[in-house]
Amino acid sequence: MNTQMQQTSLDAYEGIKPELPGRKERVLNALGSIGPMSNAQLSVELDIPINQVTGRTRELVRAGRVYAYDKVLDLISNYPVIRWAVVPANGQLKIL
Repeated sequence: MNTQMQQTSLDAYEGIKPELPGRKERVLNALGSIGPMSNAQLSVELDIPINQVTGRTRELVRAGRVYAYDKVLDLISNYPVIRWAVVPANGQLKIL
């Protein structure tokens, strides 16, 4: 992964952190510190049910804070899943 992309994502996260409530902040924090993850990965990482994660990622996407980074094959379900990432401070998104 591009190190500059990670730093700009972290910078973007730090800029909006104060305005985020509870679980949204936890989801955004995980994406900002660990990097792109699927909803299932976020669920495991944060130890919260996936139905609570999917709602938070959807809210963050609608708010323009998170975007669909790429699509990968989930090794457990064998289905393609979206990995989410924090929108970089410079607004330059990776194109799928």
